Amino acid sequence: MRNPQRINKSSRRSRIPKPVKQPRQHRSKKVEFQGIEFDSQTEFLYYRNLKSDPTVRNIHLQPEFQIIDSYKVTCKRCVGVGMLINTKTGNANKCRLCNGKGRRDKPGAKYTADFEVTYIDGHAEVIDVKGGPVTRDFPLRKKLFEMRHGVELIVVRLKDKEWVRE
Repeated sequence: MRNPQRINKSSRRSRIPKPVKQPRQHRSKKVEFQGIEFDSQTEFLYYRNLKSDPTVRNIHLQPEFQIIDSYKVTCKRCVGVGMLINTKTGNANKCRLCNGKGRRDKPGAKYTADFEVTYIDGHAEVIDVKGGPVTRDFPLRKKLFEMRHGVELIVVRLKDKEWVRE
């Protein structure tokens, strides 16, 4: 005969809920066309649109722009001294994090746009194609680019089968 107070082992264990999977920022798929790999279908469609435009002289794909120069900071381990006291021997050793300089080099930051387009009349535009929501850091990168280079970054979206500049 079964014991009525007996509890099933699986129901006795506390169930830990699975972590909720965060949705992807964008669902873009890479597209290859004539040996060129595009980050998204929308980017490829805009490239095709630019190629058919008779006023476009040159299209540069994925141009990189420096938005923050490299810089130096005080070493966090040796606090700018360049030397550390060895706890076992009591000797002063050169800090390995900054190589005894007391300051460390940081690389800065680059921004990669989708296109840099030069037109027949000589003016150029830097264009970023967006097919979905922008990432959280995009507005800051856009402002840093514009401040550093003095050129407006053109953001283009495909809405109702028409290219819209924002």
